[in-house]
Amino acid sequence: MRAIRRLLPVIATYRGRFVETVVWSVVVQGAILAIALGLAAVVGRVVTGSGDDLPSFAVVLALLCTVVAASTWRESWVSHDLAYRLIGVLRGRVFTSLRRALPSRNRPRRTGDLVSTLVTDIETLEWLYAHTVAQTLSAVLVLSASAVVSLMINPMLLAVWLPLLLVGIAVPLCTARIAARDGAALAAGSGRVRSELLDTMRGLRELRGADALEARMDHISSEVRMLARVQVRDASRVGMERGIADLTLAAAAIGAVSIALFAGSLLDPADIPLAVAVSVAGLGPAAQIIELLRGAGMLRASAERIVETFDQPPSTGASLPSADPRDERGLVLDRVCFSYDGTTSVLDGFDLHVRPGETVALVGQSGVGKTTAARLILRLWDPDAGAVRVDGIDIRSLPDQDLRRLVAVVPQSSPLLRGTIGSNITLGDPDATQQSIRRAATAAGLLSAESALPLGLETPIGEHGTGLSGGQRARVAIARALLKDPRVLVLDEATASLDPEADEAILELLRRDEDRAILLIAHRPATIAASDRQVHL
Repeated sequence: MRAIRRLLPVIATYRGRFVETVVWSVVVQGAILAIALGLAAVVGRVVTGSGDDLPSFAVVLALLCTVVAASTWRESWVSHDLAYRLIGVLRGRVFTSLRRALPSRNRPRRTGDLVSTLVTDIETLEWLYAHTVAQTLSAVLVLSASAVVSLMINPMLLAVWLPLLLVGIAVPLCTARIAARDGAALAAGSGRVRSELLDTMRGLRELRGADALEARMDHISSEVRMLARVQVRDASRVGMERGIADLTLAAAAIGAVSIALFAGSLLDPADIPLAVAVSVAGLGPAAQIIELLRGAGMLRASAERIVETFDQPPSTGASLPSADPRDERGLVLDRVCFSYDGTTSVLDGFDLHVRPGETVALVGQSGVGKTTAARLILRLWDPDAGAVRVDGIDIRSLPDQDLRRLVAVVPQSSPLLRGTIGSNITLGDPDATQQSIRRAATAAGLLSAESALPLGLETPIGEHGTGLSGGQRARVAIARALLKDPRVLVLDEATASLDPEADEAILELLRRDEDRAILLIAHRPATIAASDRQVHL
């Protein structure tokens, strides 16, 4: 449970809300216990014929019911408010950790696995903090009150429900290792299934074209069946534990009745219903404690995955050497070495210098490392050796937002969202002025007559860019990159879907900025010929 303890300080951010949740939970459970005991006392007085003060009891019980209703509403409101705040804090910390360690290749994680961490695991921990810890603390207090009432009625009552309480708590403790194993398996299985589904959705067209969709779905079904077997095993364990808890509750009531029958001389007849009620009601709050222990396996697995994300080492260098910006303006790759698997080099001592106002074409056969170089420039990965610099500054020393302003990469296929051309251009800078948006759109050729977009920036776009041609989608992606006026622009086959005339026109527009370094990754001879020089890999 070390991972859960490490995450507990998250509550300190909203300690006021947490304390209020505890207070209202104590009020709710205390009032419910008082109602149960009050009704039992009324029954005892009616049975023994001493019910002269029943009107007063009725008034008190009515007030208690009102308190329960109001307090339950307030406790629910505060706990949910706390829950959503904690979700925000946890997700913010996870995103920060992922961004800080983004280029790390030590422990690669698939997208579906990250989705599980960002959604399922965080919501599981939120449930622990906002809806379990506070209620468990209040349950302990109410349980203590039940013990005091039992002692006041007859100490023998404790001999009935206290051992049963210990049995109920002992069961989930005995199965804790099994619960932890199943919880880890469920978390890992959910991540795998999500990853497989995401990969399938992304490659749906290719899978259909290759007639491999059915085989892919069979594979996913196999993963789902494996996950279902773990879920069934976990549900069986939980059902067994809940069955034992219900048996202990019933045994407590039977024990209280037995005491009333066989120890009548030690118990006032009017207190018999009260004795039964306190024995049963005393185990009610204990059920919350048992429920927390029962879900400890899943909580532990979720906490460990989140802590693992928090503990990823940052990839940003603290003090990296920089060159003189006056001598090294533009983009520089200095003796860059890179390998995806640690053994096969994709880039080995690669040097490149693209000066402001210069357009350089990076050419070579497929697989020689052109796109890898683009990813290193955008710092999706860090080089194993060497450095990538912009205006003499090692990009590893730059905050993420500063790097995104300096460097823009336009891949061959850029995702577009449902909306308009204008809304898609402003994805990278929602606060951009209309003048900046129109300038970027003009530079990308979106507002020219040849673009065939009479509505201009208001042209509607469907999901995945539906409604636009490949060339129009490429122009939107280029405009999006130009919106922040980057110092370095990398076009990774970005104009491949344009006709040669449009390709040449866009490159001519881009070259007008003498302060921007442009790196072209292309195969089309006309595009390569339009560059100022070529670098072969």
